[in-house]
Amino acid sequence: MAAKRTPKKKRSFHQDLVLNRWLLGFFNGDNIQKLKLRLGEDRYEGLHEDGQSSLFFHELTGNLFNIDRISESELRRYDLNIVGYWREITGLRNTREGHVLQLKYFQYLSLLFTEIYLDWYFNRKQQLLDGLNETLDQFHADEGHDLFQRFTADDLNKIAFWNATGSGKTLLLHVNVKQYLHYFQAGRDSVYPDKIILLTPNEGLSKQHLEEAQLSGFGFTKLFEKDKEPDFRGTIEVIDINKLGDSMGDKTVAVDAFEGNNLVLVDEGHRGTGEKAEAWMRRRKALISKGFAFEYSATFGQAVGKGPTVEKAEDEIRKSKAKVIHGTTKLKDIAKEDIARVTLTSEDKQKARDRATRETYAKCTLFDYSYKFFYDDGYGKEFLILNLKDGKDNDDRRLYFTACLLSFYQQIWLWDTQREALIDYN
Repeated sequence: MAAKRTPKKKRSFHQDLVLNRWLLGFFNGDNIQKLKLRLGEDRYEGLHEDGQSSLFFHELTGNLFNIDRISESELRRYDLNIVGYWREITGLRNTREGHVLQLKYFQYLSLLFTEIYLDWYFNRKQQLLDGLNETLDQFHADEGHDLFQRFTADDLNKIAFWNATGSGKTLLLHVNVKQYLHYFQAGRDSVYPDKIILLTPNEGLSKQHLEEAQLSGFGFTKLFEKDKEPDFRGTIEVIDINKLGDSMGDKTVAVDAFEGNNLVLVDEGHRGTGEKAEAWMRRRKALISKGFAFEYSATFGQAVGKGPTVEKAEDEIRKSKAKVIHGTTKLKDIAKEDIARVTLTSEDKQKARDRATRETYAKCTLFDYSYKFFYDDGYGKEFLILNLKDGKDNDDRRLYFTACLLSFYQQIWLWDTQREALIDYN
């Protein structure tokens, strides 16, 4: 009797985050859980008497960062930048809400990773490219085969954050704007990019982002108007992604209208990675060809995990072209050697890169604080799902509905009666 074949274990998108691996290499901890052991306690929140971030900075300098990759003076500079930006965007909120918003360890690390990346992107670009390819080579050696193509300079002007809903990504987005402008402005004549564009999934979230940005002190923020340029060049223009198109229309604007050195921020970036992924990737490239993009999503893994690598996308294009060449709709009628001999044009190769969402986001996801980490830290929701089949008695539905109401009432009651104890948990 033939032995049963062990089913191949499904590969997790978490395993493929090459850029995240490179950043973790700056610290003596190869994953976020190890860094959390030293940085995840509440006593690290707030400011230290020397003006550095709470005790985050002092804990990092206690043999937690890799001195071969980063100096203490650089770490000190990054930390002071983060402290300053956080104060700027939370000042009005702190006054209104009556308590001080503190950085959590995962928010701090997200911003610290961004500081490092932007410093290298603007000031050590070749070293950045070389370092990423060294990390990729080691990744391939560990895996025993090559998964991705090597990094090129064109891969460097976009970074993504895989942050769980509720982890404060809007505030991080606001700090990211300040971080980018700091490095962009150093040694340049132009103070601002040609445009600062914030893309959202819909008009409702566009209006919400407008309010949040103004709360963070971004006075020059407005909803995008197709036929009206903002009065101030540094204005953040908010537009929902559905209004972007390849050509001008009554309700759409062509991406060509935004050509230039732009800073683009994409909320819920996974919205552009589904069935229309190829069109979105093409438009994003047009928006940032001379600029830079930050993307944020709670569900990058689910959205791009099933996407192809560049190699697989190229294989699919070869197969499609082979069918045309051999006049058949069935691959089994074509020899593998004939498929392999199909030549791809530069346009075909670009199309493959536009389709290769898994590889693109594996190479640009800077920070991974997805739901599993959020839940392990005690922030996730506890839930119970009762499957109510069609035809069930209405009493069951009333019971389920009542339980939900009681759960909600409990939260309100706790907030009303124990607010001072709970406020530390935001």
